[in-house]
Amino acid sequence: MVDNIWTEFARSYDVICSQLNCYQRMVAKVLRDTEGRRYVIDAGCGTGLVSQPLVERGHTVVGFDNNLAMLGLAMVRQAGMPEEARRWWKVLEGDVRSFPPGVPGEADAVVLNNVLFYVREPELVLRQCFEHLKPGGVVIATGPRQRPDLHKVMVRSIEEWKAEGRWDEALRAAAAYHVDVTRRLVTDPTEMVTFFEPDVLVDTLRRLGFSRVLAADSEDYYGENFYVCVAR
Repeated sequence: MVDNIWTEFARSYDVICSQLNCYQRMVAKVLRDTEGRRYVIDAGCGTGLVSQPLVERGHTVVGFDNNLAMLGLAMVRQAGMPEEARRWWKVLEGDVRSFPPGVPGEADAVVLNNVLFYVREPELVLRQCFEHLKPGGVVIATGPRQRPDLHKVMVRSIEEWKAEGRWDEALRAAAAYHVDVTRRLVTDPTEMVTFFEPDVLVDTLRRLGFSRVLAADSEDYYGENFYVCVAR
């Protein structure tokens, strides 16, 4: 189990990401592209913010992460679900470079939400996705195109929160902590190591055996992030 900056992130990740409109727009695209796909692997699931709406919609979800603090929050989120829903959601310890043994193959979708940027060997992760997908299954990957412009993301988010009447004292305090940790993350060359433009990631996936492109854009996080969905 890894103890790193994501342990500090766990304190504010759920509070802030659940409020970020740009994050919610990205989750909506994940939900769009997993519609009708029964079994989903949430690789590098973090606190379960993507897993939960998938389970609530009726998917079978196996999520795993290698950070104890983030994973602990995912387990708390899982425990708070109705008993019937909990049966369809498994939360495991594991590394995206080698999916844990408890993750069955033949998945309909693998989600890599903001995962590839902290992996030095992204092709190891993408090969694991290919091996765990059934023919026709999709990999959905999101992440920064470059070292992100934190100031732009937060300024635009705060503008939206103010317009919606949500910029209260609690959110200001959570945002201040989150920005401090995020600033250290985005400036640390040992934490953010891999970036993709959508077309480069699509070419990489095709070279690894993936075929049909369902989506590829750089709209998320006000142009800072890519979103790619490609079928095996």
